[in-house]
Amino acid sequence: MTQQRAIGAHSPGQALTIIPPPGAFRLTLAFAVVVSHASALDIGRLAVLLFFFLSGYWTARIWQEKFDGQRLGRFYLSRYWRVAPLYLLITLLAAAVRGWPLHWDNFTLLGVGSTDHDPTGVSWSLDVELQFYFLLPLLMPALGRRPVLMLLASLALAVGGWWLDVRYGITTIAKYLPAFLLGSMTYVTAWKPSVRSANISLALFIAFTALTALTPFLSKKAPDPFDQDIWDFLWMLPLLPYVAHSLTIKSSRLDRDFGNLSFPLYLIHFATITVLTKAFGSGLVVKAGAITLACALAVLVYVLFDRPMDRLRVKVTEWPRAAKPA
Repeated sequence: MTQQRAIGAHSPGQALTIIPPPGAFRLTLAFAVVVSHASALDIGRLAVLLFFFLSGYWTARIWQEKFDGQRLGRFYLSRYWRVAPLYLLITLLAAAVRGWPLHWDNFTLLGVGSTDHDPTGVSWSLDVELQFYFLLPLLMPALGRRPVLMLLASLALAVGGWWLDVRYGITTIAKYLPAFLLGSMTYVTAWKPSVRSANISLALFIAFTALTALTPFLSKKAPDPFDQDIWDFLWMLPLLPYVAHSLTIKSSRLDRDFGNLSFPLYLIHFATITVLTKAFGSGLVVKAGAITLACALAVLVYVLFDRPMDRLRVKVTEWPRAAKPA
């Protein structure tokens, strides 16, 4: 956690706030998903929607700054390479441990969200991520010229995506596109909320969380009156200035490791918790042990596999950069 002072703030209490840098915030979101799967707290989807917001920001930034908004083939290769190797490794291991059969979509990843052929239990979101990666270069020109119009259009598409999900069980990017585009708009418009705005944002989010505690949406024990994704999207909105301010904090090398560690932890934890609670019961001690083991496995996989694979990805797909005019 880092303590920031707003530029130009004058009063002593006006400028101080505690905001995690980007990597620590991503790791916090991953832990929120872990807690959701180990308890009755229904906060996992909220964390995933915030991941989608961050993905929209970082993917737009990567497309423009690392691929110059034009090297489409390398961009697609880079984005798939970032997700696929670790996903395939964890999927194969989880299928072997849990005794799950494998299908064609387990190897392409696309379609996992609709078929539920998912031994990891969480890969539906990676399916949605890949769909967004494909769309982003096509959306960026219009997003740069008319961001508000694009956001409104995405809300209309989200209604259609929601209908496909409810009626036919088909999970598409359409349902979650507004969350991604809000992140991309944060980059395109260079939105950098002040510390004061971040403080107000956090206070509003806490208030909305208190309101959520009075509804069925915070607990898995009560049925939701309507699709939780809709409520969680509204729940996410007050926190966005806080998250956007976090993106302005420069990451250290350790913080980047924290952020990257969120990916293996996200993929590993569900199968770990499921296997151990099935074998030893669902007591608090067993769940705590499962979470500890998931964290240890995530660190191991990150150091030995994911980090070296990602370094190779960067070396192959992001270099040499296109020459810039003098």
